[in-house]
Amino acid sequence: MSKESIVDASVPSAGRVYDYLLGGHHNFEVDRRAGDFIANLAPFVTKFVRLQRWCLRDVAYELATVRGFDVIIDFASGLPTQDNLHTVAPQGTTIIYSDYDPVVVQYAREILGDTPNVYYFEANARRPEELLNHPDVLEILNGRRNVAIVCWGVGLFLTDDEIRHAAQYLYEWTDGQGCWAFNLQGAGLSRSHPAGAEILDTYAKMGSPAYVRSQEEYLELLKPWRLDDKGLIALLDWHGLDASEMSDIDVDQFGSAGAGYGAYLIK
Repeated sequence: MSKESIVDASVPSAGRVYDYLLGGHHNFEVDRRAGDFIANLAPFVTKFVRLQRWCLRDVAYELATVRGFDVIIDFASGLPTQDNLHTVAPQGTTIIYSDYDPVVVQYAREILGDTPNVYYFEANARRPEELLNHPDVLEILNGRRNVAIVCWGVGLFLTDDEIRHAAQYLYEWTDGQGCWAFNLQGAGLSRSHPAGAEILDTYAKMGSPAYVRSQEEYLELLKPWRLDDKGLIALLDWHGLDASEMSDIDVDQFGSAGAGYGAYLIK
């Protein structure tokens, strides 16, 4: 995958297009054109990206307030805007964000300012060891491995080998109480629908090829992690929504679950 940069305004960036579809302002005209093109092909995509981001609020509440984790490590965070983890987690929760683009990291640090206990580092979600072995992260954690891990909205852009590597590394790194919140992004997307194929081609041209998988394919790659008793949660179910939010065309392209599931993975 090419290393796109948030400051390159000559070609659309998948991250900036995502921000635009969320209703954000950290994007250029080239991104807005790409986002409009995608939304014209599949109108539900604007709800899809919002569903993914809304779920992060639930994830933060579940991990910090319900399950009691006071450290959350988030991979491939993007810009910390639009209702991200630190806006929901209780005061005193340590949040460690990361992204592979150094410009995103710099911009994110400006957005966060001096927000207490919230950090942002440059690291690639494809290689979680980069973040977890960062000297500053080691100092923050001080040997702690009973932490919550989050990978949300990135699975669609990781290869099978990359997911398999991350799963194995994180399983071995966390202690027995660790939990991994993972978004089975794109599970349910049609691989053959003409509009879906055109959207996938658009992302490939941005330098961010997408890999569509079924639930079963995702879960196989995520082993040895296993689902907790909540099981797979359809994106539509996180906020009590239902298929009435989707037209017949939406269901045909995205599947009845809203193009993805969330899961809390445990050992």
